[in-house]
Amino acid sequence: MKKTLLLISLFMASLCMSGCDKSNKIQDTDLMHHRFALIKVNGQDIPLYEQAELIFGENMIITGKMCNQFSGQVTLNNDNIKGASLAMTKMLCNDDQLNQLDYIIDQLITEGAKINLTNDQLTLKDHENELIYQLKDLM
Repeated sequence: MKKTLLLISLFMASLCMSGCDKSNKIQDTDLMHHRFALIKVNGQDIPLYEQAELIFGENMIITGKMCNQFSGQVTLNNDNIKGASLAMTKMLCNDDQLNQLDYIIDQLITEGAKINLTNDQLTLKDHENELIYQLKDLM
């Protein structure tokens, strides 16, 4: 009887341990068909620019706008996001912060960035910059 209880206990413990190994890695499906509005840049709250957004579409095509509109295809790999390049309009904006954000988002995507999604907040971060977005789906 003691051996049976011991075996059952070991079996249950192994089931619990295997369940703990589940990954919380962000998946394509966590992002696709969602819109995120930029709320923080490098730790500083920023006004909710209506145009500062990032949208994930089918096949991980991203579109968005800081000062300029941009789009490109990205991939996720081990909580990193990266794309070969972004197609971006090249207009100069009256707002210097938005002009700088164009450069930052292009750098984060083309050079790769850590990505995290927690409590409807999306974070893109590299060794220099951190952008935090809030989920703001239109529907």
